[in-house]
Amino acid sequence: MGPIIFSPPSDFSISIDPSSGAIQAGGVLPTTVTVKGIQGYDHVVRLSADEQLSGIVLSFVPQYGKPSYSSDVTIKVDSNLPAGDYTIIIKGIGADGKEHSCSYALTVKPLVKPTPTPTLAPTPTPIPTPPQFTPVYVPEAYYPSGWMGDWGDITLDDSYTGNPHSDPICIKISYSAAKSQGEGWAGIYWQHPDSNWGDKIGGYDLTGAIKLTFWARGEKGGEKAEFKVGGITTGKYPDSLRLPASTGVVTLSDNWQQYTIDLTGKDLSHIIGGFVLVTNKNQNPYGCTIYLDDIRYE
Repeated sequence: MGPIIFSPPSDFSISIDPSSGAIQAGGVLPTTVTVKGIQGYDHVVRLSADEQLSGIVLSFVPQYGKPSYSSDVTIKVDSNLPAGDYTIIIKGIGADGKEHSCSYALTVKPLVKPTPTPTLAPTPTPIPTPPQFTPVYVPEAYYPSGWMGDWGDITLDDSYTGNPHSDPICIKISYSAAKSQGEGWAGIYWQHPDSNWGDKIGGYDLTGAIKLTFWARGEKGGEKAEFKVGGITTGKYPDSLRLPASTGVVTLSDNWQQYTIDLTGKDLSHIIGGFVLVTNKNQNPYGCTIYLDDIRYE
């Protein structure tokens, strides 16, 4: 048997530097992912953490772009994550479906709590301040996997490059109103993990967020839809926000406009349904095309 020869990629490559690190549970580590185009490859490449481990969250800035570019990656480790060695697989997926990956070796050390120093005299009790909420970008944290109603009437392109609100891409959703499943309505849930209707452990504790904001527009103007947070009540691990927070039915312009869902006082301790769009044939008798961008918890 002759030697096995591995051919280098002909489209783009993805690498990480540094490719390993060690930290105590509860800490944060930085690293950098570099995407390089090969032979003139110029499709948008999106970065993601494949099958992200519970207790380890990755943020990419930026999350996508055309090669060649670099992304600053922040690895956040939960304080309850057991000590040990973990392998994180980072994927780069091109708009044309090409895919490559690299790995990061993470060593988590036990959390060492400092020994309190005894004091001779009582000290004043400080006034607690609420923790600062770190914004969560929905397309990074959730998957558009919960297709509902006349799901055959929907097409989705989450890397659409035509007139995004923030370069280089936005989300394009088309609804035909053909009643493929005979329901007369359709929608998409962004879920965590993928296809989670409450039967899987997952979701995020978004306590501290006071609102969800997003930008939306229609293809022609006059398109109608409703946007929500939470509301998945099935399974053993449902949303903590049982009654979804909603924009109500809104009529879109053909120009980008920002919308806000107020989350003040809501139970956000376990959100698996991070965002949902719903529309129907009565609202859009001839179908519609809707564009979304910059969906985030703040």
